[in-house]
Amino acid sequence: MTDPRVCVVTGGAAGLGRAIATRFAAAGRTTVLVDRDKDACDATVAELRANGGEVAGFHVDVSDEDAVIDLAEALREGYGKVDVLVNNAGYATREGSVVEMTRKAWDVTIAVNLTGPFLMARYLVPLMPSGGVILNIGTIGAVHAVPGSDAYIAAKGGLIALSKAMALSLADRGIRVNAVNPGVVVTDEVARHLEHPRLQKMLERSRPIGRDFGTPGEFASVVEFLAGEGATFVNGAVINVDGGALC
Repeated sequence: MTDPRVCVVTGGAAGLGRAIATRFAAAGRTTVLVDRDKDACDATVAELRANGGEVAGFHVDVSDEDAVIDLAEALREGYGKVDVLVNNAGYATREGSVVEMTRKAWDVTIAVNLTGPFLMARYLVPLMPSGGVILNIGTIGAVHAVPGSDAYIAAKGGLIALSKAMALSLADRGIRVNAVNPGVVVTDEVARHLEHPRLQKMLERSRPIGRDFGTPGEFASVVEFLAGEGATFVNGAVINVDGGALC
């Protein structure tokens, strides 16, 4: 069964973005993956197409304004609209606190995690009809910080605030905007760092339901709901998908 909606997922080649794109494609939506890793993007697109999905991929760094402008034009020419935008692309520096990290690490982290979603919204909102949805992927660390990721937490905290502001500023266009914060969800990237002290700090708070980790599929199902017709009265919300870690 096909779905006429066009869904764009940044950082769609791996991890949570891949899980979200897989959900959208399986539901019959036209799904557009945006990722700066061309090889990974091409591989994910090929896999989803092999499973019957209507899927396309674009090699784009979301912090590059010219590249985002070109993407918006390609989407306008190819589809005429964008119904759902998931700003999932992220970059987490591991350089530590504000006195340990370099200015370059700070700038890159802010550029990808906060400026990128701004640019995607800036140039894709004109393509969105009434009923459109923007979902910004944050982190529970922006609500209850852990030490050692200051730039990332600052950027995601800004993204949560931006989501609330956009929910109001875009309401007259009929566009809903929400933020979704994952807790510890085991993607391939997270699996490589399970013993890191920062991750262990997060795990100490994430056991109310009797297990440490969520899965990408569990997170993607929440995103899928928020993008759908069942969530048309949800706007400006911040949804934590964390197993109760912030209770």
